[in-house]
Formats: sequence, C-alpha cells, structure tokens
Amino acid sequence: MSLRRRAQWLLLLLLVVALGTLAAFASVLIGRLGRAALLADPEAATQLAAQLQAAEIALWLGCAAVLALALALGVAALQLWLVRPIEALQRDIAQDSALEPIADAGDELGRIAAALAWYRRRLAKDQRDLASQLGAAGALRDAADNAQEQLAQSDRLALVGRLALGVAHEVGGPLAVAAGQLERLQVLETRGADLRERLHAIAQAEASLAQIHTILADLSQPGLPRTRDADRPCDLAAVALRVQGQAQAHPRCRGVAIALRASQPRHPADASASHVEQIVLNLVLNAADAMKGSGHVDLQVLQDGAWQVLRVDDDGPGVPAGDRERIFEPFFTTKDHAGWGLGLAVSRRIAQGYAGELSVGTGDLGGARFELRLPLPRKTR
Repeated sequence: MSLRRRAQWLLLLLLVVALGTLAAFASVLIGRLGRAALLADPEAATQLAAQLQAAEIALWLGCAAVLALALALGVAALQLWLVRPIEALQRDIAQDSALEPIADAGDELGRIAAALAWYRRRLAKDQRDLASQLGAAGALRDAADNAQEQLAQSDRLALVGRLALGVAHEVGGPLAVAAGQLERLQVLETRGADLRERLHAIAQAEASLAQIHTILADLSQPGLPRTRDADRPCDLAAVALRVQGQAQAHPRCRGVAIALRASQPRHPADASASHVEQIVLNLVLNAADAMKGSGHVDLQVLQDGAWQVLRVDDDGPGVPAGDRERIFEPFFTTKDHAGWGLGLAVSRRIAQGYAGELSVGTGDLGGARFELRLPLPRKTR
C-alpha cells in the first residue's frame, strides 16, 4: 500500500474513533437527561422521549457531516504538508542517476531511508577521498615550493653567470690591447728600437690597464657616480685617434687597415672619454671579426648640428636588414660560436646613458656602418 493510502486510512480511523466516542458520550448524556425528566414529570415522558430520539438522530447526522468535512480537510492538509513533500523527495531520489539501484524497500519512506543510507555512505567515502586529496595537494605544494626555490637559485646563478660574461667582455678588449702592446714592446726590445717607441708602447699598455681598472670600479659601485665621469666631456676625434692606435696593436686587427678622418681638429662631446673609447674599440673589433681579420675600416668624425657623430665603416659582408635591431639585444650574435652577443648591447646602453644613440646601416665601403651620435657639451650648444 502506498504512503498516500496509508495516511488516508489512518486519518479516517482517527476521525471515526474521535467522533464515535463523542457521539456515544452525547447519547449517554441524552439518555440520562430523558430518565431524569421521566422521573420529574411522568405525563410529559412520551413527548420528551420523542424529542430526545430526534435530537440523538440529529446528533449522529451532525457527527457524520463533521466526520466527512474533517476527513476532507485532513486529507487536503495531509496531502499538502506531508504527502507531497515526501513524494517530491522520492521522485528526486528516483531521478538521481548517481544513486545505486535500491532493492525493494517497501513504500516511499522505505526507499527514502535506503537512499539516505546510501548518501551517508557516499558522503563518508567522499570525506575520505577529500582527506587523501588534501594530503596529496600538500605534498604537491611542498614540491612546488622546493622547485620554486631551486628556480630562484638557478636565476641567481644565471645572473652571476651573465655578470661574469659581461665583465669578461668589457675587460677582454683593453686586456688584449695591453697584451698586444707588451708583445710589441718585446719586439722593440729585441730589435733595439729607440726609447721613444718603447715608451709609447708602455703608455698604450698603461692606458689599457687603467681602462680595465675603471671598468671594474664602475661594476663594483653600481649605485655611486660613475668613475669615468671624471673625463667628461671628451674630444671624440682624440678618442678615435687613441682607438686607432690600440686597434693596430690588437691581434684581431693585424690584417686590417684602419683610416681616420676628422672634419675639424676637435670634436667635443658630452660623454666620458673612457666610455666612448670602450664603444669605438668594440665597433672596430667587431668590424675586424666580420672581415675575418683582413680588410679596411674607416673612422670618420664629424659634427651634425647639436650632435657629434663617429662613423665606423668596413668592407665586410654588412648586417642583414632583419638583424639590424636584433644585434643590439643581449646575447644575440651573428658570429659562429665566437661571440657572447654583449658588446653591442652594452655599447648602445652606454650611448643612451649620455642621451646619445648607436645605430647600424650600410656604409660607403659596401659593408656595415655603425654610427655613434653624442650630444655637444651644454656650454658649446
């Protein structure tokens, strides 16, 4: 029997018992009233008995009407407040595809109880799974923290490596010039050259070693004013002349003819002489590498309005148009496993630090032309 039928029969039984008890009590009461009236007035007993019988019949009919009304209202209330919610819950359970098939558990209440038991077991299992997953997540978080720490350590080591490469690149040019001058001094000593030539070689070597010293001083005090600002402003023509002499003694330029032209005796520029010397020497050495150590390099110094300009032309293969900006990126190089790709990036950064610019194009010799533009000193503008 369904839950609805059970509830209806239970409600009917309760109403019948209640109304039957009430009617029986009223009937007993009427009977007692009739006997009392008969004793009090025997002559009116017959008429009173008929009235009491009619009242009893009316009482039973009223009880039947009240029973029907109460039954209707009870069924409606039971349907609204109890049966419908339980049936809706049972339908939801029946439509749950995740629920395991439930064996015959009787009526709706039995099926609901079986479903709730299954949900309780499923909840306990999900709680155990969640605890296991939280433990795994904690282990993964610990592993991620360790990996992040190792990555940070790798980044620090990579930074140290880049710094070491930068130092080696910056120091390499002046150090090679100093070594070349010392080698030249040895040759001069062997052939008995005069004192003036030997002193010139020593002075060139000393200048290169001093440049190395200032480079290391700049790197060791990054937050302080640059050491090489002491030789600012500079004469761009004089710097180009010094670089010409240094490059001619450099091992990578032994087969390179280096020419220098200046449009006027002095070309003052608002930049450090040692910084500009570092840029120009790097450009000349790059030109020598591009020409495989043999060819021509022209250094030209001129003034263009409020700018001092130094051009470095070579007769090498030039720089492809697609690479003319990329060559100024750190660690990008067109040399076959022979360069670190730092020289031009550092050179452009130095030029921009003085509000200047370093660019590349095609020169009059058919190869690359690197053009360094530096502003005039403020007093001469």
